[in-house]
Amino acid sequence: MDVIRLIASDLDATLLDDQSQLPPDFAETVRALAERGIRFAAASGRPIYTLEEMFAPLQDDIILVGDNGGAICWKGESLYLSEMDVADWHTLAGQARSAGHAAVLCGLETAYVEEQFRPYDRVFKRFYTKVEYVPHLEDVTARVDKFTIYFPEGDAQKGYDALYGPVWGGRFSVAVAGADWVDIMNPGVHKGAALLRLGERLGVLPEGMMAFGDTFNDAEMLKAAKYGFLVENGSPALREEVPFLAPPNTSSGVMQVLRRVLAQNGRVCEADFRSAK
Repeated sequence: MDVIRLIASDLDATLLDDQSQLPPDFAETVRALAERGIRFAAASGRPIYTLEEMFAPLQDDIILVGDNGGAICWKGESLYLSEMDVADWHTLAGQARSAGHAAVLCGLETAYVEEQFRPYDRVFKRFYTKVEYVPHLEDVTARVDKFTIYFPEGDAQKGYDALYGPVWGGRFSVAVAGADWVDIMNPGVHKGAALLRLGERLGVLPEGMMAFGDTFNDAEMLKAAKYGFLVENGSPALREEVPFLAPPNTSSGVMQVLRRVLAQNGRVCEADFRSAK
């Protein structure tokens, strides 16, 4: 038997339902986990300031992993930050503009978007509660930890395959984040690295970790934890890469697994769960 001490979950299409809502018993469950010495981390492509608003009532009970591992915060304290070099994101901004792509520059306090992409404001503000529109991204002087590209036609994989993967994959950490986004971070920055950093800080080994996700920007996290779960609605290609399968987000699949963890007081084994293979 293994004893779970650290749980991390992606949000969109994983923990959240299709209306981007948290399960009704989420707060109660997180507090019950904390009482048993099990820490919960919300691991998202969203920035820390958005996560702080989403989880304000749980600020003392939940660890926030923002920008795909680019920043980690707990109880208002910054545990980790990977700031992008200005020259690097300037290069990315020029490349995205040349390709006609809607880029979002992820500052630590605000997201920046070029004025020409204001028509997508409703989409941007779903993930970034603070958005500032500027003539050119290179005008921004703020500190940055992620650069992301929005694909309104839902063809992020095509954009990754044609440009961002082959051109920038060797220099940055580049991942498809669902149908609409490609995320770019510093080399070695991803949710899996963030989970291992938290494990080191909390004294938790991979066999005491559980993680949930739905797509490729979750892949490293699902493989870092011994108990890594792809939700059933997730990217089919990942089923061969991760250990376990959870029910879909529309059925509160993450919560179903967490209830089992609570019922067993954190003690689990591989036979308790459905294999993804």
